[in-house]
Amino acid sequence: MKKILFFLSLIALSSCDDGDIIVSSFDFSEQDVEYCSTVDNTESETVNYIFYKINSETNEAIAFRISTDEPILTELSNETPYTFNLGSSSNSFVSYRIFNNAITSDYFCNEVPPSQPSVTEEYISAEGTVTIVTQGEYDDNDGIDAEFEMTLNGETDLDGDGIPNYYDFDDDGDNIPTNQEGVVLNEDGSINMEASLDTDGDGIPNFMDPDDDGDGVLTINEDLGNEDGTPDLNPNNDVTDVSIGPDYLNPNIAIDHNVNEYRVHTYSLNNITLTINLTNLVFISQNGEETIRQEALLFGEYSAPSQPTTVKPEFPE
Repeated sequence: MKKILFFLSLIALSSCDDGDIIVSSFDFSEQDVEYCSTVDNTESETVNYIFYKINSETNEAIAFRISTDEPILTELSNETPYTFNLGSSSNSFVSYRIFNNAITSDYFCNEVPPSQPSVTEEYISAEGTVTIVTQGEYDDNDGIDAEFEMTLNGETDLDGDGIPNYYDFDDDGDNIPTNQEGVVLNEDGSINMEASLDTDGDGIPNFMDPDDDGDGVLTINEDLGNEDGTPDLNPNNDVTDVSIGPDYLNPNIAIDHNVNEYRVHTYSLNNITLTINLTNLVFISQNGEETIRQEALLFGEYSAPSQPTTVKPEFPE
């Protein structure tokens, strides 16, 4: 996981009757959003994120920190943005700082910030809301474009393992990866069902058929496993007759090893963009004598590198 910080340049201030200073504009639009992240301990699922922007010309920076177990980098937000209330913990806040010299990401990404450059002015907001919209594309790396795997045999999750077809690397849940089951594609990338491998000739291609050889024993259970009797979750390496191939493709071998266990699945989220907004911020100066208010602030967009996810689906009882 990574941390992201952002910085905005203060452009215009105007005085109020109550002595507050109202920010009429922030402009860090030319600066990239960056981030860092840490975890409190190896067993914790909570990640401390720092998103920041640095204006090296003015030695200004604005950053926010949130601590969460929400998968903001690995799962799409879909219709509901990830939402965090500042001040809900001591680790959740936005800071605007002016420094006496140039600053780098080391200032935010080290557990102990360097002593230099030093902060000449600081405003902290422990109020407000952070919303993050996560967009991207899931990929199971099986060579089939997602649009052609959205629905298989009328199902969006053919094997019912909780992972949609388009990022399930084993669509039929038989522990044989889809890209090893003889899928044939048309020139446009769509699946040629008739030309794809169908060992038992039942009209269901192997990559969609939980019993590839039609011997009455599910492919997933034709896994002889290790020498100690434990399943290795790989039916491909169990071969009784080398002239035919693996037992799950040999209708003459129909031994049910009662595996009933999915192998580990891996997929990735690619082309990730986090769109970050801040609302209802109330910045208070170090001495508590000045206040800066910002009702709405587009923090910016962060383009994250691809994020792999590894999960082992539960086998239905």
